[in-house]
Amino acid sequence: MKNQGGFTLLQSIFSLCAFLVIATCLPVIITGITLVETKLDPSKEYEWNLFSHQFRQEFRGAKAVNVTEFSIIFMKDDQEITYEKYGEYIRRRVDKRGHEIVLGPLDALELNNIQNGIEIHASFEGNLQIGRFFTYD
Repeated sequence: MKNQGGFTLLQSIFSLCAFLVIATCLPVIITGITLVETKLDPSKEYEWNLFSHQFRQEFRGAKAVNVTEFSIIFMKDDQEITYEKYGEYIRRRVDKRGHEIVLGPLDALELNNIQNGIEIHASFEGNLQIGRFFTYD
């Protein structure tokens, strides 16, 4: 007797059912993945508030503040701290070393020196513009 290898009708129906279950669940899985990705991406307002809080804590008690068109340099605890525009980002450096990206990507950045402080205005994509004043002693 010869071996009659192949699929029976019952095996074919079972394979078709398994394929249809997977095919109907696939759009739901893809939608769930994209929803999770959008929820994990923080908003620009949140990033700005986080940057503002960190900068305010560090800027408090600053000495020898120097504001240029693209950077803020100040002394604190015998360290030179620099916040500067780096491409479309703002980066933080200590004693001219390091490369810590603290905010971005930005469309535009404006730094202004005011009495006993500075003013920072940032423009993000989507026409979102945010600004804040920071003072020092």
